[in-house]
Amino acid sequence: MPFFEDSSVRTLKLTEWLDMCAGQSRECSQYQVVLPMIQRGFVWKPNQIIDLWDSLLQGMPIGTLMLSEMNAGSPYIGLPGDNGDQTKAVRANQKHLLGLVDGQQRTLAMLIGWARPDQESLRLWVDFGDEPPPGHLVRLRVTTRNHPFGYRRDNPNARLTMDERRCAKEAYQGKTDYQPHPNGARYSLTMDLADLLQAWKEKGTEAWKAYVYHELETAQMLNCREGKNELKPCWPDMPQVLREEVYKRIDNLSLGFTNISNAEIPLLRINPKFFDIENQDSIEPPLARLFKRIGSNATLLSDADYIYSVLKYMMPEIHNMVEKLHGRKPEAVASLMTATDLAMSALRLAAVTWEGEADRDNPTKENFHSMIWPKDKEAETSKTATSKQRQENVRQMLEPSGTQTLTHYFKTVQDFIGYNENWKDGIPRLMFHYLERPLVQVLLRLAQAGYLDNADSGDRYAVLRLALWWIQWVSDKPKASRITFETIKNAAPSRSLPALTRDIYSAIVNENAGVQIWSPNSIQEGLRATQGITHESDGVLIGESRFTVDPTDKDETRLIRTFYRHWWRPWTYHHPLLLWLQRDYVNTLDIEQMAGNDEETPYDFDHILPRSHWGDWTGKGNNEGTIMKYFAPKEWKPHLVLGNAIGNVRVVYFSVNRQAGDTSPKGKFGDLSSEALKELKDSAIEKDQIPLWIACSPTDEKDKQKWDRERAAAFQQAVETRAFALFKSLYDQARFEEWLEPATVN
Repeated sequence: MPFFEDSSVRTLKLTEWLDMCAGQSRECSQYQVVLPMIQRGFVWKPNQIIDLWDSLLQGMPIGTLMLSEMNAGSPYIGLPGDNGDQTKAVRANQKHLLGLVDGQQRTLAMLIGWARPDQESLRLWVDFGDEPPPGHLVRLRVTTRNHPFGYRRDNPNARLTMDERRCAKEAYQGKTDYQPHPNGARYSLTMDLADLLQAWKEKGTEAWKAYVYHELETAQMLNCREGKNELKPCWPDMPQVLREEVYKRIDNLSLGFTNISNAEIPLLRINPKFFDIENQDSIEPPLARLFKRIGSNATLLSDADYIYSVLKYMMPEIHNMVEKLHGRKPEAVASLMTATDLAMSALRLAAVTWEGEADRDNPTKENFHSMIWPKDKEAETSKTATSKQRQENVRQMLEPSGTQTLTHYFKTVQDFIGYNENWKDGIPRLMFHYLERPLVQVLLRLAQAGYLDNADSGDRYAVLRLALWWIQWVSDKPKASRITFETIKNAAPSRSLPALTRDIYSAIVNENAGVQIWSPNSIQEGLRATQGITHESDGVLIGESRFTVDPTDKDETRLIRTFYRHWWRPWTYHHPLLLWLQRDYVNTLDIEQMAGNDEETPYDFDHILPRSHWGDWTGKGNNEGTIMKYFAPKEWKPHLVLGNAIGNVRVVYFSVNRQAGDTSPKGKFGDLSSEALKELKDSAIEKDQIPLWIACSPTDEKDKQKWDRERAAAFQQAVETRAFALFKSLYDQARFEEWLEPATVN
């Protein structure tokens, strides 16, 4: 029997819909809800899951879902709990399959709290001990596989601090079932929402309330206060007035479950004709048009998502191939990219071999259709043959083995520029995450073109220079990537790799997509970078003005200031190139996976002179004795420009950083013991800089915010001296002298 019968709309009880999706329906057991291959994975963030469930509990509508009755032979992916990681095809004798075209994110979010499969990592929790956010019925929390202790209370999408995660790990050591971190809540009584809802359905309201009361009396709360990392009962210490609030929250949740039980949801039929991906009657294909229209009221499907979806629809095996490549170990360099980015990279590299095809780093839906179904002036059979060949090229690019595959190119790139015992100037594992998709595709293209087949030292340094410069000084990375592909395409076969990378650098600079590099001597002579002395008599600290271009400055000075500002990165304290400058130390840090996945990193970007000494000043009140007294006239917060500069930041193992706390440089390594000297070397701090760091430390560690003119001047000089020394190390060790001659700038 057709699901929609004679109507294009059907209304179901919400509970029946969720039972259908969970494979637990009795009334509609002849139907199975699946995901068409054009669907993407679950992308909702914790706050979206929480908001949806709060809407359900409060009895609010959540919109219409769209379904398409799937024909025999159509590929699909099962929902979680139905071997959802395996692609399948509709069998002729199979029960009626309903493809969920629009509403996947909402449905999967609802299933988290309805019938959580054993293998599902997402969990939704009710915290009865914590007051709900404004406008919410109860406090809901989310945990995931990568974040088993949850997220912040004030921002459900933000990670817990490293300290909070470490505390939770220690408290739950030896246990297999975790609960959310309280994250500032005075009392926290958490229970799994799926378990609560199942118990409510089985027990009835009053028995369910008694069950919850009993569970909360023995519930344990994570305690990370006063250096104690432990689980302890929460209920006995809770005042009676707060227990009464808990009782109200239990009542509210029961009413919310009643709202869900009474809710209905409209289901809208989508005509299968919209899945005709080869329809060439319109510039905009039907499937693209469909997603554009339905996306106006949902999570938008990007061009990249659409392209990956259609590739999966045409070649279902691509789904498993990409997922396998994305999770490959131990190298896992492919984890630098999302599954969607991997598919886009396969398409881009495959298109390099297609005659007359323009390079597109981020093709639109319409671009994609013209690439896969090219117009042919000859017979339709020729057009079809060309289309099938191009599809096969993309599929072959994603094969798990072979010399013309992403797998091979990724391994080639890692072997070529990665840090190892035989080449310690390479890029450490933890830094690969910062290469980002445009540069990764460039490196893959070099591997595809055969430029990385030779392990010559000069060639390694050529690619290393390009990568390091790109991370720090390329301003328009997508544009630079397109320029690079064009430069490689036009390069003479005899062009050496060092010459080619120099050509790429020059082309990017000429097109204003990157900043020209300058030698240490040019910087030192042009800006007096190591002096840091203002001519003003009533101020010491200089901020952004050190990069400001004066109308009377010559072009060279303007370019140098722009270049050096990108080196300081005064807008952030995250400095990726420190991972390379401290590569011997960084390579020793414990890590289980390649960066690029949503995993915590084992390091912090740590201020050498901690922020608590110089940051968070409001400028209100008497500035006597504070760092603000020593600002040069007309400067705006120069202490932030100095404090966050690369000269005041190091990469350090997170536990070492936490142990050091707010200790000044003098306290960290001022005694010059053997341990301190090792820490200096690991931190890329030269021994002759120590007097400056000691001079900018407080006389008394307990009076860290007390400043005088001499301390302020020492702070500025310490930062400037180390920033310049770090740049000189980068320039010399990566052999940037080969780019010494300035590129021609239009």
